[in-house]
Order: sequence, then structure tokens, then C-alpha cells
Amino acid sequence: MSEFFILYWISLSATIKIYFKAYLMKIKKALVTGGTSGIGLAICEQLLAGGSEVYSVSRNPHKCEKRANFHPLQLDLADLSAVFEFCENFIMKHGIPDLLINNAGYGVFYDWIRFPRNEIEKQINVLFSSPVLMCKSFAPKMAERGGVIINISSLAVLYPLPFMPLYNAGKSALSAFTKSMILEGNNKLCWIDFRLGDISTGFNQSAPKQEFKQQNQSMRNAWNQIEKQLDESPNAVFAAKQIIRAVDRRKVGTLYGGGFFQARIAPFLRIFLGNRILDWVLRIRYGMCKIF
Repeated sequence: MSEFFILYWISLSATIKIYFKAYLMKIKKALVTGGTSGIGLAICEQLLAGGSEVYSVSRNPHKCEKRANFHPLQLDLADLSAVFEFCENFIMKHGIPDLLINNAGYGVFYDWIRFPRNEIEKQINVLFSSPVLMCKSFAPKMAERGGVIINISSLAVLYPLPFMPLYNAGKSALSAFTKSMILEGNNKLCWIDFRLGDISTGFNQSAPKQEFKQQNQSMRNAWNQIEKQLDESPNAVFAAKQIIRAVDRRKVGTLYGGGFFQARIAPFLRIFLGNRILDWVLRIRYGMCKIF
């Protein structure tokens, strides 16, 4: 009989611990960049469904439908001075978020000779500098209360996309920054480098592209493959659920998202591919050279 009570008490204690941990982990206030459409909006929807108060940052917040617990805020992440001012004002007006998701990003498809000069600084700011500034502003206070910061990088860290050099570089820099924060360690603050694969959104439609008549055949082949990959990929809701699952689990480190192959097989496969083989495989995949 005593053994029964011991087992019962162990089971009850474990159950209480799980529920208590879940209570502590509840995200009460979240800040998401790029929350107007696509993955960012899907993330906001998931958080709202879970009872969180959500602040969405974008250049065009008026595109979002206003509703209870959802607060679309205006910010151009290409403007670093505006980002710094935003962070200071946010803390004064709304306090410290429990969750920060640096999701905003975009690609620019040009060969390097014609790559727009103004897009170099803009891409670096949106993809890397602004997320870093946000982390600098919020991380110290979030660490005091136990928070989560997810920096959404990309599978392009391992498998770069052709003719999108600043996108590859910006996401790689953000990933390296996050891994540095993980290395420094803080038991109360959960840092996650979430490397997301292809997701079917309007990403390609909004990407500035080199004029078709100025593209050589390699560029046209590469863009067709990039389009094909997105069309065959999971949707934004699928990706958002993967990201929220990572938040719930509080698993510090580098995680992968997207379809099964990109999230499970591709990261493992990269270990066995040397740089020369990888370059050859990518050129073949994107139609930039012939097999024989």
C-alpha cells in the first residue's frame, strides 16, 4: 500500500510540476517584427489564439485588422535611428515583452554587377542590424523575468540562394550573432536561432528583381527554381506552428523549420558535403551549369 502512495505522489508531483512550468512559460506579451503578412502574421495569429497580447511591427500597420489584444505598430527597420527610438518608447509605453521574434526580412534578386547600391545598406539593416538593436534594447530586461528571443534566420545559412547575396549574408550574420548569445549563456533568457526553409508566402512577389531583359539564362533558371521551391513548400501557418512550438519548449539552440526534407534531412546532409561538392550541387539545382 505504501508503494502505491509513493508512486501516486511521484505522479502527482510530476503533473503539478508540468502545469506549474506551463503557467510560468505562458507568453503574456509578445513583440513580432514583420507581422503584417505571411509568416509574421501567422505567428501573431497563433499567439493571439493562445491568449497573448501581441504587438506587430511593420512599415504598413494599417494593413492589419485591429482587434482585441492585437496592436499593429509602424516602424521601418531600414532606419536604425527609428529602431532605437522605437525600442525606448516601447519600453516606456508597453513595458518589457516576454517574447521577441525578429521575423522581418526580404530578398533582392540581382547579379552583383547590377545590385542596387541603396539595397546593400537597407538589406543589412533589415536583416541584421535592426534585429541586433532590438536584442540589445530588450534582452537585458527580458533576462530578469525569463523571456524568449527567436531570431529567424534561414536555411540559406547552409545552402545560399543564387543572386541573393545580401539575403544570404544578412541571415548568416543574424544566425552567428544568435549563436554567440547562446554561447555566452543566460539561464533565464532563451535564445533560439530558427533556420527556416522555404515557405509558401508572397516573399518572391515582394522581392526587388533585376529586369527580365537584363537577366542571363542562369539567372532565369535560378529564379524559376526558387519560385518552384516556394510553390511546393508548406504554408505560413505550418511555419508559425513550428515556431510557436519552439517557444513552448524553450529549447535553447539552433532549430530548423519548413518541410520535412529541409528541416530534417538538409541540415544533416550538409555535414557530409564539402564546399566544392555543395557549390556543384547548388549550381546544378538552380540550372546554372550542366551536369556533363
